[in-house]
Amino acid sequence: MEDYNRLLNSLKPIDVIVAKKRVGLGRILNHYIVYLGNGIFVGNLKGCVKQVTQNELYELLKVYEPIEIREFTGTQLDAREAIFRVKQKLGHPYSFLGFNCEHFANWVQYGKETSNQVTNGFLILAGLVTLKLITTGDGKR
Repeated sequence: MEDYNRLLNSLKPIDVIVAKKRVGLGRILNHYIVYLGNGIFVGNLKGCVKQVTQNELYELLKVYEPIEIREFTGTQLDAREAIFRVKQKLGHPYSFLGFNCEHFANWVQYGKETSNQVTNGFLILAGLVTLKLITTGDGKR
């Protein structure tokens, strides 16, 4: 509980908590929750973009270990625009490849729906397919 309170006290509006599952295969992916200020958190989880209560966040952080706070570096005007972007996406459905928690956090902080995890996954997959095509065959060229 002390670590949880220390985390909450370190956050500023539009900061993003980056976390990994504490155990299991889920550790390969990062998960993202946006802090809006005044104890309000928003994330793209459980089906859609929604407000996450402090109780839900507390339960989530039993499963996910915060590994980084990605600080918001914009101006006050940028912060107001970021909050507007959050409101635009409330209720927007979750999509692992098209609009996941990383897409949402990047949309809020930077105005761009991007996910390095998805991009890197596709690059790894393309490399593996290419390698497979190069190393298989009947020996003919």
